[in-house]
Amino acid sequence: MDPTDRPASSLRERVALAYRERFDADPDAVLFAPGRINLIGDHTDYSLLPVLPMAIQRGIAFAVGAGTTGITIDSLDEPGEWQIGRPAPRPASWHRYVDAALAPTLDEDPSVQVLLAGDLPSTGGLSSSSALVVGLLAALTRDRDVPLSGRELVGAAVAAERRAAIEGGEMDQTIIVFGEAGAATRIEFDPPSTRAVPIPEGLAFVAADSGERAAKGTSARDAYNSRVVACRCATALLARSVDRAIPAALVLARVADAESELVDALPEAVTATEVAVRTDVDVSRLVGLSAGDFDANAALPLRAVARHVLREAAAVDAAEDKLRAGDLAGFGRLLDASHESLRAFGSSTAGLDRLTYALREAGALGARVTGAGFGGYAIAACREGEVDAVVEAARRTTGSDAFEVFASQGLG
Repeated sequence: MDPTDRPASSLRERVALAYRERFDADPDAVLFAPGRINLIGDHTDYSLLPVLPMAIQRGIAFAVGAGTTGITIDSLDEPGEWQIGRPAPRPASWHRYVDAALAPTLDEDPSVQVLLAGDLPSTGGLSSSSALVVGLLAALTRDRDVPLSGRELVGAAVAAERRAAIEGGEMDQTIIVFGEAGAATRIEFDPPSTRAVPIPEGLAFVAADSGERAAKGTSARDAYNSRVVACRCATALLARSVDRAIPAALVLARVADAESELVDALPEAVTATEVAVRTDVDVSRLVGLSAGDFDANAALPLRAVARHVLREAAAVDAAEDKLRAGDLAGFGRLLDASHESLRAFGSSTAGLDRLTYALREAGALGARVTGAGFGGYAIAACREGEVDAVVEAARRTTGSDAFEVFASQGLG
């Protein structure tokens, strides 16, 4: 068996057995939604700029079958049964994602029971919440006369997560659905497309926990949403600076051709209220979120945010070229440069900085924070013979988990 398949197969077997024991019946299907690491291109997707993630062998398995009444969902890892119309006495952390994912489907009132189990860390930046939402939506809609297509599943999952937590882009949901074994995936968003970028022979990846939580429901959510708003504000100001109409979609992809001097001339700190006055854009367009509110008078690190996002998008092109050429050392240097950019952007932390330094000292070709940041995991690229040393250095530095990750298949 391919090593990338073993954890998924084990989870499928575990959840199928538990389903039989609980419901005295075989599940109709067992699905697996993988987690992901992002190799490069963080905080670019919500500006419709490219990313380069890969699905990994860890994820969440869902055993699904016909129920007796309504929808019932439970987890083997964090028990707390969820039922339509019956609030849990002690809601588990995953319940708010279930609520958000199910909201548009409740009118159909299916009778379904789902049992899930996973081996992805929560609040770690390996996309456990997206794996939960994508897998759950796939499980609950699989018996429709016209099941959701891959693109429809991505759209529904993105909308659900925005209702539950952050105003994120579509990277996590897209790689979970469309990931390919043995390859990273170059994702474009305008228009949507994906292409496989094979992982060259001899290159390995390690995911390492910083020991710092990156909870989407608290300060990490607010920090993330502030960067989304900053990108919108930067888009409006850059459009004005080149005497261009303010785009209907306030995303940096619309002004990605702006000269670097104009980006460097953006305010170091500014509020959305001030940008609205300067650009004649209604402030609600700048700060509007799917869930919660954003303070229009909060200071935004505009220049650093725009610099990072536009440079990081260009780094995706360079990283793809390095992987296709088998230039492992050059690819590693791009990861290091990306981490430095994310430090200026504000999504790294002292713990992540220490961890990435330790990974490089142990022999990694390059290391960076992965995903949204503000805590959670870092990744390291290394030669296959250096994996054990890099894993040990990570565990010694943080006292937390670290493990090799493999480019794996998407939802299935």
